[in-house]
Amino acid sequence: MKKDIEITPAEGVYIAFVPNRDNWSVYLVNDRSETLETVIVNASGEGKLEGKDKQTATLRFLLKDVAAKSVVPFEILMPDSLKLNHRYWVSFYLGDRILDKKFIYEPAMYDDDLSDIPVFGSPGIVLY
Repeated sequence: MKKDIEITPAEGVYIAFVPNRDNWSVYLVNDRSETLETVIVNASGEGKLEGKDKQTATLRFLLKDVAAKSVVPFEILMPDSLKLNHRYWVSFYLGDRILDKKFIYEPAMYDDDLSDIPVFGSPGIVLY
C-alpha cells in the first residue's frame, strides 16, 4: 500500500559545475557521511541555441559507489551548452533503500560572478 512506503529525502547530494580552461566539468558531490551505492545519473538538456530549438540525448552515467564526503566527475560540457536547460536525475542506494533527487540547471543561473565552491576551492555553480 502507498501508506506503507517510506519516502526519504536525498539530502547532502549536489551537482556542481566547475569551469576549466575550455569547458565545464560536472560533478556529483556526496556531502553525506555514508557511501552512496550504485549511483546512476540521467542527464538531458533542452532549450534554444542560436534561435533554434535543441534537445540533447538522454545520457546515463553509472558512477558505482561514491565515497562519503567526496566528489566524482561525470560529464564535460562545452560553454555553449550552458545556454540550455539541463536536468539531472540522481538515483542511488543507501543501505537497503533507493533514494533519488532531481536537479535543474537554467541558463539564468550562469553569470560572470560565480560563487566559490568550498569543496573545490574555486568558483562555479552548485545545484542543491
